[in-house]
Amino acid sequence: MSENGDFEAADALPATSGPNRMRLPLVWLVPILAAIIGGWIAVRAILDHGHYIVVTFIDADGIEAGKTKVRYKNVDVGDVRKITLAADHRTVNVSIEMARFADPFLVEGTRFWVVRPRLGASGVSGLGTLLSGAFIAMDVGTSQDFVRDFTGLEVPPAITGDSAGKQIILEAADLGSLSVGAPAYFHHIQVGQVIALALNDDGRGITLKLFIQSPYDRFVTSDTRFWHASGVDVAVDAGGVHLQSESLTTILAGGVALEAPPGSTAITPVPSESHFKLVANRESAMKAPDGAVETFVLYFDESLRGLTPGAAVDFRGVEIGEVTSLKVEYDRGADKFLFPVLVNIYPERVRSRYRKGSNNPPTSSYNLVASMIEHGYRAQLRTASLLTGQLYIALDYFPHSAKVVAQPTQGPMPLPTIPGNLVELQNSIVSVAHKLDQFPLDKIGHDLDHVLGSLNTTLTDANAMIGKVDMEIVPAAQSTLAQAKVTLAQTQNALAPDTGLQTDLHSTLNSVSRAADSVRVLVDYLDKHPEALIRGKVQEKP
Repeated sequence: MSENGDFEAADALPATSGPNRMRLPLVWLVPILAAIIGGWIAVRAILDHGHYIVVTFIDADGIEAGKTKVRYKNVDVGDVRKITLAADHRTVNVSIEMARFADPFLVEGTRFWVVRPRLGASGVSGLGTLLSGAFIAMDVGTSQDFVRDFTGLEVPPAITGDSAGKQIILEAADLGSLSVGAPAYFHHIQVGQVIALALNDDGRGITLKLFIQSPYDRFVTSDTRFWHASGVDVAVDAGGVHLQSESLTTILAGGVALEAPPGSTAITPVPSESHFKLVANRESAMKAPDGAVETFVLYFDESLRGLTPGAAVDFRGVEIGEVTSLKVEYDRGADKFLFPVLVNIYPERVRSRYRKGSNNPPTSSYNLVASMIEHGYRAQLRTASLLTGQLYIALDYFPHSAKVVAQPTQGPMPLPTIPGNLVELQNSIVSVAHKLDQFPLDKIGHDLDHVLGSLNTTLTDANAMIGKVDMEIVPAAQSTLAQAKVTLAQTQNALAPDTGLQTDLHSTLNSVSRAADSVRVLVDYLDKHPEALIRGKVQEKP
């Protein structure tokens, strides 16, 4: 120790002959190596540990904590750690520990759903989970916003985010038999499917999302038409019964068909999320656009049974409009009910038939119709089908109809009507029935009854006479016939060649012949000597 109390370095450390070094016993190498490995494992666990997320489902059917996996493209990306009820007790919260490499997937728009065996319109899915158990599948969104809370889907999405193709928005008046997963056909080839549907906010229509797969999406242009290809389409109209159907799968599950009309020249594909109308059938889809429409009102004084909205309005066989509605009105002034029928007339269907070089038609159909009414233009109900009793409205000229003043300034413009053929037939039947009612059927029946009584008496007398003839005259006639037969037999025997009567008759005939010769000689003599009647026969000299 030094004078100031410090230890000398030589006293603290043993003297060595070489450089100063610390030597540790070999037994310390094992815990040090274990600490290094443990630290590496801890660091690796920290690096591999991802975020915890919460996915909300309606129920936890098929999900088990510590057992159910989360998979993306069949790769495990997380594990279910805990399942709890939500605060409202209506849903369940599934806590999931995600892998570190799955952090980029946890963005807004990512979807989760439980994969289990399902039977849907597109077929059977999830059969592999019968052995391995259900798992949670995910589809990564396209957003860049990181989130930790998600709402799970109860039904698997029809398509995933990485599917190549294009989404089309369809607006329909009715859903028909369509459902999510229903196929879409282009020339009877399946090119897509319905991926979503919803009722419009106003409750008056349906909006559907249709996914068209690549490369078929390039055929969807501005001229493409969409229609229901669901089940069997049966239509009964004036042309008869029409039956159209698609494949058996479409009949059972429904479907959408798409096609461009004949003669279409559009080749540029439409962008994604383009809007189209979904109509009831192919015939309606392929109709040319009607453009402007003008409404008319018709009042009929006959029954409208058989006339329905959508019935045709034609002009001499050319369909130029359709019935839109049938209503009932009460006219207080006339104290009677009126039955207005509203029809839509498409002027373009008439204007397109004007001859080239002729004067341009009036800009308003009301002005044109007003001039036509002055020449007897009227509407009439006619029967479209005797089988179904359907009616349609026929427009034509009736020059002998009563004059009507047109009202082109009134909206909708009234169109005069005349009774239909069926009403005329009914009036004729009523007239005949009235005449039959005035016919004296009672007197005729009484007289006929008297005549039938007399005829019955006559038939009774005739029957008695026939009986008398049968009882009296017929036996007498049989006896007379027997006697006549005997007489004829005797006459035949008497006239036989070898009988005396035949010989005597022959001798008599010879005598008569000689007498006739003598008379002839006498007549010849008297012809030559008529005086012999006075003088007598003169003896001739030898």
